[in-house]
Amino acid sequence: MSPYFRYKKEKFLEKYKAAYDNLENLKEAINEYKKSNNKIIKRAVIAYFQDFAEYIIDMCESYIIINDGKISSSASALKLIEEASEIGFFDETLKKYLSVVVKLRNRYTHDYYIRETSESEIEKFCLEKLAYFELFLEESKDNVILKYRDKK
Repeated sequence: MSPYFRYKKEKFLEKYKAAYDNLENLKEAINEYKKSNNKIIKRAVIAYFQDFAEYIIDMCESYIIINDGKISSSASALKLIEEASEIGFFDETLKKYLSVVVKLRNRYTHDYYIRETSESEIEKFCLEKLAYFELFLEESKDNVILKYRDKK
């Protein structure tokens, strides 16, 4: 096993903890933004959202590797989510939800000419969805599954 793949396996739970902490920070920023409508807080929401998307992508990649899957160096983030779902990391509903997160992040990151529209879409998604979203790992002797709960 290459050092890169060994690293991915060893760091999986740390990545989940970082994703969980980031989501909690994102929800706190969302709550502050709801109160103040402050543009600095809005920027923090966008930044936490982007970080959350990155953590999800990294966790999917790690999960695939942990389960002895192969990943092409050109695999897109959406492909990683699809593959992680197919091997049981999360269910179809969470796959669709996380795919929206990544699509919004991709649009914001790469389509700079529609940055305002992308920001508005991320803001709406955060205020209406992520503010009520909980994410947790369910562990058994044989596997780890990413679960969620919508508190809305």
